Amino acid sequence: MTELSFPATEFDGRIARIRERMKARGLDALVLTRGENIFYGCGFRASHFASWLSELHALVIPAQGEPRMMTRALEREISKLQWTASPQLYMDHENPYEGLVKILKESGNTGKAIGIEERFLKVSQLRKMQQYLPDAKLSDASGLVEAVAASPSPAESACLRRAARITDIGFKTGIAELRDGVYPYQVIGKIHDAMYQAGQRDFDMSLVCVWSGPQGGRMHDTMTTEKIKNGDIVTVEVWGVDNHYKAGAQASIYVGSNPPANIAAAYDLNAKMHAAAQKAVKAGATAGDVFNGANSVYRPARGTDYYRRCGGSMGLTVFTIDLVNGRKDVLQPGVALLVQTLVDDPVLLTCASTVMVTETGCEELCSPLHSFKTTG
Repeated sequence: MTELSFPATEFDGRIARIRERMKARGLDALVLTRGENIFYGCGFRASHFASWLSELHALVIPAQGEPRMMTRALEREISKLQWTASPQLYMDHENPYEGLVKILKESGNTGKAIGIEERFLKVSQLRKMQQYLPDAKLSDASGLVEAVAASPSPAESACLRRAARITDIGFKTGIAELRDGVYPYQVIGKIHDAMYQAGQRDFDMSLVCVWSGPQGGRMHDTMTTEKIKNGDIVTVEVWGVDNHYKAGAQASIYVGSNPPANIAAAYDLNAKMHAAAQKAVKAGATAGDVFNGANSVYRPARGTDYYRRCGGSMGLTVFTIDLVNGRKDVLQPGVALLVQTLVDDPVLLTCASTVMVTETGCEELCSPLHSFKTTG
């Protein structure tokens, strides 16, 4: 790929909307340090690596003047394939905070109101910014870009649909590979191969998880060398990616042909919770409304309120919106949500899929597994 991640007009529109929110907050400049937000503002495809591996990686957006990105000189070639002009490159022995000051001086903003993403800064980075910008009024602008991105463009929606297609392919491949005697790493390898064969272009961005055991496996354990056995419940979770935008799917599968009745009943409850939560999704509804949909099934069955979130937003960032009890975020058309329900009594059982919010409901991007599937 030798072109920008999105057309230049897409970035023009994003920066304009970011500046509207900067103006409302009285900001003269904005320093973005979250990798996903840097990608959103300029399409720098190495942003997640640069944020992780460098002392300071940033996109500076002045209220007036051209945005500038700064990154290590090591990333010179990939920095040519992002939207801003003349990225500020620094060698590893150089002080990146001096480079940040240089960029802010270009727009006359070293002593003005500057927004920073405190939520995505280390304490040491914040202290360095305060040291090198002693006359600036630094204020927390965490969430500003995410609020802009909460109304996806048609180009972003297209990425989400492609990511969901890739997810579906990987998810179905993984389920088909499950059987007695295989290892999780074998299933994971098949899923990754299927997703890349289906057109996934980004590496180190997708997520493939396989947990297994008689109790449903250990959620979020990274071990892949415990053999899957008859009688296990295997949880498969897949996040496919297109152009850094993610969609997800998840389900639990019984290894064998005759699952215990209480486990099958619990999965049926979980699937009904998922369906009720998905039914609550529409533009203008709140994140809490989606939770209430799932809880309307769970509470009568279990006698208490559901104890966890039932998913969250997907896309360039994940779980910026949590579908949790009482959350007031208003859902906007085009937003992708992972509707994800889970019960852990008598065993761990999950059901999740990605939908896109519409004016009247939602568009199903990934197919949920509402029937308890077995390998037998």
